[in-house]
Amino acid sequence: MPRYSIAFITPKSALIHQVVEMDSKESALRFFFNQFVNHGYSQDSEGFSYFKEDFSDSENPLGSMLEV
Repeated sequence: MPRYSIAFITPKSALIHQVVEMDSKESALRFFFNQFVNHGYSQDSEGFSYFKEDFSDSENPLGSMLEV
């Protein structure tokens, strides 16, 4: 199963970094959000949508994901 190194800078300028083992990038990002992102976003599909938008913003992304 693929492993992904995921890093995210929270709205309060804290860095969250975890290695997640999931079957796809999308499921890894969702798992990361559900388990480790506790502040700044509601814990529902709308919150995940905002998180994903911030994570991959084309001008100023707050996150990155690498397959390891």
